[in-house]
Amino acid sequence: MGSRFLTTEALVIGSMRYRDADRIVTLYTRERGRLGAVAKGVRRTKSKVGGRLEPFTLVRTSLYAGRNLYTVVGVETLRTFQGVRDELFRMEEGARLFTAVRHLFPAEEGSAPAFNLLVRGIARLAEAEERSVAAGVVLATRLKLLGLLGYAPEMSCCARCGGGGQLYGFSPSLGGMVCESCAAAGAVSCFALTGGAVSTLRILLDNPLAELENLELDERALAEVEQVVTQTLAHHGH
Repeated sequence: MGSRFLTTEALVIGSMRYRDADRIVTLYTRERGRLGAVAKGVRRTKSKVGGRLEPFTLVRTSLYAGRNLYTVVGVETLRTFQGVRDELFRMEEGARLFTAVRHLFPAEEGSAPAFNLLVRGIARLAEAEERSVAAGVVLATRLKLLGLLGYAPEMSCCARCGGGGQLYGFSPSLGGMVCESCAAAGAVSCFALTGGAVSTLRILLDNPLAELENLELDERALAEVEQVVTQTLAHHGH
């Protein structure tokens, strides 16, 4: 039997009160993906650990595997990403990202690329000055997480017939754009996207997160892309 102790880097993606002085934290770890852990006594006034396990914090933690949950036995703060907590709109966007992680990744299935992408996304979110930039960063991060799992939207041709004609709308069940002919024939359920939304979707898919802050992103187009991501997550999530 392997060791029941684990030391790993982790991003705190959730926290809830448990019993009188404890918390259950949800972590996304580099080695084992998403897992839950009990942090004992952290709600006591004198606890030095509680502040290190706030959501959006990157930590190095030592855990002991119990029957249902891990127990936190040590924790070191690596980065606080305080900028996320400083603005409500950043916290709201961060919550969208963490919800996507819970939907897409089963418990204890590690993915170093997903962990690295998630940390980069939170780092960029912490620096976003405008709401539209924050929304764009989180949308792009969620799209790239979908891509890691093979669910990136098909944008090059019709996801139903494979034709390269004028693309009309997005089909969550097919995972991509569909042409006007397939949409008009009622052959597949889809919703229309404006040209601006299609362009924005391509920008978010193709550009590194670091470059998004230099781009002008239209809020209406972002709202349409949000619908694409939300419905794709609903179709593929656990």
